[in-house]
Amino acid sequence: MTTAQNSYRGVIIFLVKFIGIYLVGNVSYGLFIEYYAPSPDPVTYFISENVVALLNLFDESITISSSKASPYVSFVKENKTIINVFEGCNGLNVMIVYFSFLVAFKGKIKQTLVFACLGLVIIYVMNLFRVGALYEVALHFPAQLYFFHKYFFTALLYLAVFILWYFWVKQTSRA
Repeated sequence: MTTAQNSYRGVIIFLVKFIGIYLVGNVSYGLFIEYYAPSPDPVTYFISENVVALLNLFDESITISSSKASPYVSFVKENKTIINVFEGCNGLNVMIVYFSFLVAFKGKIKQTLVFACLGLVIIYVMNLFRVGALYEVALHFPAQLYFFHKYFFTALLYLAVFILWYFWVKQTSRA
């Protein structure tokens, strides 16, 4: 093996692990979603229930509804649908990307499990606030919903993931 090949060996192993774990997770996630189609999957429904519980701390008139014939959960206020939550809004795909990186950038098993759990909880909570904030944007500034959904809140969520990865790399590099 040449020196150049040797110096890239760690990067190549990381990329193969990361892509492999991500593909397995993403395909499994896709099969999970398809299993429940055309209804919303249980995770999306659970996230929606949690967001509504959070929102109802401030406004008790919010409910959710879903249909076995459609893949989304509707947030309803005064008999008017404000937003629809689809499977991509449940945060699972972001969690798969996060977890794939952690496992690919190997640390000690206990350390990996603790950091994975901590990060997944942080992503989950941030996603709850993201969906709740999107509800508020749709309610008060509907013309701005696309920007906040597509760019702003997505960027904040991934920024949190990058910060978690940074601390993971820093932590495992010390070990």
